[in-house]
Amino acid sequence: MPVDAAKIAFPESVVVPIQVVDISTLEPEKRQAFIGLFQHVIELYRAAGVPRYVVGLVGPTGSGKSVIASLFDHFAAQLKPPFRFASVGIDAYHFTNEYLKTHTVDGAPMKAVKGRYDTYDVDKLARALIAFRAGRDVKFAVYSRAAHDPVEDVIDMPEGNVLLLLEGLWLLHESPRWEQIRPLMDHTIFIEAGKEAARAGVIRRHVTGGRSVDDASNYYDTVDANNFDLVMKTRHRADEIIPSYYFATP
Repeated sequence: MPVDAAKIAFPESVVVPIQVVDISTLEPEKRQAFIGLFQHVIELYRAAGVPRYVVGLVGPTGSGKSVIASLFDHFAAQLKPPFRFASVGIDAYHFTNEYLKTHTVDGAPMKAVKGRYDTYDVDKLARALIAFRAGRDVKFAVYSRAAHDPVEDVIDMPEGNVLLLLEGLWLLHESPRWEQIRPLMDHTIFIEAGKEAARAGVIRRHVTGGRSVDDASNYYDTVDANNFDLVMKTRHRADEIIPSYYFATP
């Protein structure tokens, strides 16, 4: 299904985890980059010739994964392809806050490092992906930014033909639990980012979510920055790497 860029109207803004991102002034070449990546993902699905296909979108916090996923949802809604397009973020598979508060890692509550690779219920995500690939009716979870907790069984996928975009930090992480996810993805794309550029955007996102500037900066430097380094070490495991510059937003 060729993507006719003339038929795609870019929204004025997109909603990503905890902020509205204004993309009304996005340059034409960057708009084309988003459309080109969307076309590429569709072509991967078409070439595979299977009813259900999983593309993993990986990259550190601040690399633009959520903006890409949100725009792809907009594009698919406009073009109405002959299959279901859906996006799922791995934040929906965090352990609950109650679990994170009552379980420890390195002698401290897991809640203190929420977002790190070991704060996710990877087994639950794997079960959902296995059922999806088997063609079963699957209900994926979503993450509530109001409650800051997963909400079960929200995204229902009864359709037979589905292109699923799965996005998250840890999809290529080399640990026994995350290793089970790699074979459940058909193709992986890593969005590479610069650390300083990502830092500014992530701190801004935390402030929008209610943190003070000092608290947001401290959280980035003690949690997000370490995650950034760990995620970047996994880029060699991706099927392809794309610089985040093309998907940077104002």
